[in-house]
Amino acid sequence: MIDSHQPRFAQGVQSVLLALAFLLDLRIVVPLLALVLGAAALGGPRFNLFAYLYRALPIPRGEPEPAAPPRFAQTLGTIFLMTGTVFLFTAEAKSTLWWALGWGPALLVTVLAGLAATTGICVGCEAYLWMGRVKASRA
Repeated sequence: MIDSHQPRFAQGVQSVLLALAFLLDLRIVVPLLALVLGAAALGGPRFNLFAYLYRALPIPRGEPEPAAPPRFAQTLGTIFLMTGTVFLFTAEAKSTLWWALGWGPALLVTVLAGLAATTGICVGCEAYLWMGRVKASRA
């Protein structure tokens, strides 16, 4: 179980960091955020850097909620950011195609994290819940 406000806080931070990284062409932010998300997805709240930051700030706390949907969303974010990293740091990264293939997945994560932070609509979380319903209906 995790605090219901913590994922939105983390998604807001991710969205801002990735948007700034894109605007300033700070490619190194993409693999760093992939590592942060990957650690959170694999290790849970104990390995979530954003969870520690959230708990350290004087932010009103939410209700407990299951950690599985946000962890699934973090896994998807990690996959997209690692894909972007591969393209951003290839030998041909200076070309427009490789630049677009690198920043494309990272910007998708930026937009979806921003959507989740501002509206509460977490596409990765919804995908997790949808897959659970599909699996249950087949049983």
